[in-house]
Amino acid sequence: MEGIWMKCAFVLLLASLCATSARATDQPKSKITNDEARTLVMASLTNQQRRLPSLGAESYDDPDSPRFLFFTVTWEGLPNGSVVVGNYAVDRNTGDVFSATMSCYEEKNKRLKRLQAQVRSQLHLTRSEYLRLKTNGPLCER
Repeated sequence: MEGIWMKCAFVLLLASLCATSARATDQPKSKITNDEARTLVMASLTNQQRRLPSLGAESYDDPDSPRFLFFTVTWEGLPNGSVVVGNYAVDRNTGDVFSATMSCYEEKNKRLKRLQAQVRSQLHLTRSEYLRLKTNGPLCER
């Protein structure tokens, strides 16, 4: 009889450990910093955009999308022209870069892909964790 109770206690302990570890992996171990996100945004730009004079990225908050870090990329501009290159959102959990103005548009290029792989490695984000956390962007969540 005592052996049955020991087996039941072991099974319950094992089940609770599995449930605890599953909950712990629902969120990434760490998140992307503002500086890392800015670097990812700059890597998402085209070669032509990166050569614009006085190019920079300023962060801004969107309280409706706390999962994302937002940036406006600007340059020196031309007389009577726009100084805004674009608005971008970076997923704090995965490093994915999205347009903050075009619904569900994810930025992609080789340079960005290499940098995202480095960032995800530093976050110890496995491929399966990445796929579980992947989203379609801030304009798709609403």
